[in-house]
Amino acid sequence: MLRKRYLTLLALLFGSCLSHASVTLSNTRVVYNADKKESNVNVRNNTASPFLVQSWVQGNDTQGTKAPFIVTPPLFRLDGGKANALRIIYNGGALPQDRESLFWLNVKSIPSSSREDVNKLQIAVNTRIKLFYRPANLADETRDIGKNVQWSVKNNELLVSNKSSYYISFAEVKINNKKWTEIDMLAPKTSKALKLNNAQLKNNATVQWKYINDYGGNSPLITQKIE
Repeated sequence: MLRKRYLTLLALLFGSCLSHASVTLSNTRVVYNADKKESNVNVRNNTASPFLVQSWVQGNDTQGTKAPFIVTPPLFRLDGGKANALRIIYNGGALPQDRESLFWLNVKSIPSSSREDVNKLQIAVNTRIKLFYRPANLADETRDIGKNVQWSVKNNELLVSNKSSYYISFAEVKINNKKWTEIDMLAPKTSKALKLNNAQLKNNATVQWKYINDYGGNSPLITQKIE
């Protein structure tokens, strides 16, 4: 019985890895510029078998709130070795115009099945990537992100302040050359307080960090003193 359960678990894990690599997206994130009519993401089937692809956008919360976007086509068959473009269209819902808003694009790939596949494990895989709605004429540029982030210490807490209009996804953070993983993303015009220890605060602590840019790559290294 234990052996059977172990083999089943292995099959699930292996199947999941294969399915995840079967249908891929051209982007790791989407920036929807408000002055454009739509944004596009390409979906590719890297196998010889067809998949059913279902796509939708949801809000940035645990309830999966409906988002003011439609994805077309929302459901389609993607044959082996083929690609198709998803069109993401903003339908005019009220959103802040002085900062970015965050949503999630979901792309679920569902493998085809037949009578011969009745005893085979079939796994549907949902890929989620960030979708940033970026209003036109924001007060600052993406190139200003580095100088619009401030790091300070108060009551043994590190306060990270994002004064920019953009979401910041941290690719790497080091304090006094030691990797620090307590923060991964910071919303625009917000701050976050995080606990520090004495070792991290000594010798005029320096923070070095990179953020993920619009294309999914890392920014140049930014070095700042913690005030």
